[in-house]
Amino acid sequence: MPTPHSHPPSTAALPAEAPPKTEALLRDPNAIALEQSRLELQHERGVLRRLLEIQEEERQLVSYEIHDGLAQYIAGAIMHLEAHLHAHATREPEEVVEGLRLLRAAAEESRRLIGGLRPPALDELGITEAIESLVADARIEIPQVTFTHGESGDRLPTALETTIFRLVQESLNNARRHAEAGSAHVTLQRVPGGMRVCIRDDGRGFDPAKVPENRFGLEGMRYRCRLAGAEPRIESAPGKGTVIDVVLPLKPPRA
Repeated sequence: MPTPHSHPPSTAALPAEAPPKTEALLRDPNAIALEQSRLELQHERGVLRRLLEIQEEERQLVSYEIHDGLAQYIAGAIMHLEAHLHAHATREPEEVVEGLRLLRAAAEESRRLIGGLRPPALDELGITEAIESLVADARIEIPQVTFTHGESGDRLPTALETTIFRLVQESLNNARRHAEAGSAHVTLQRVPGGMRVCIRDDGRGFDPAKVPENRFGLEGMRYRCRLAGAEPRIESAPGKGTVIDVVLPLKPPRA
């Protein structure tokens, strides 16, 4: 029986022992610093991934605005002028013919802008159709551009399709603008656990160690691949062309 000043034994649960990993962190300052760095890197990757998602959403919105607004007005004007010329086939006013030429040029420019921002084919039809459109555009400046794939039309995760599209887009743009390539080849191949993307060109090549700081294309490709959980292989040398090769996992790492 307890005395007036005694207290019954406490039934409150004692604090659980810290897991061995936590104890090690508390004892080792280096481990604490490493864990903090890991968490900061994880946070930065999450922020960067979200920024890229926002950028893609904005590009999609602008491309749809051009497609559903400006491009439709241009197409309507072309149809009206063509109908006018057809009704007056014996006489084609020079001003109308020139107006048609300018409108067709504007229609082509709007199509190019839509494709550069985010082509509707990427969201509506999938990555293979979107790459086909990139290849068709590249053939304007590169004599031989080919695309091989083994896809059946099944859709890939949206983020993965976007990463693949941007890699191919940037690689072909580099081949057109900087490499003076005569040919290029794009390969999209399903492999265990992921998708292999390879872009080759026979352009003038470059030294990867001497890329100017104001050229962000290659670094942008590396960032996109790393966010997707992969490391691209970039091979090039002066006069040897360029190869961009990467296997992107179907499931990206956690942010």
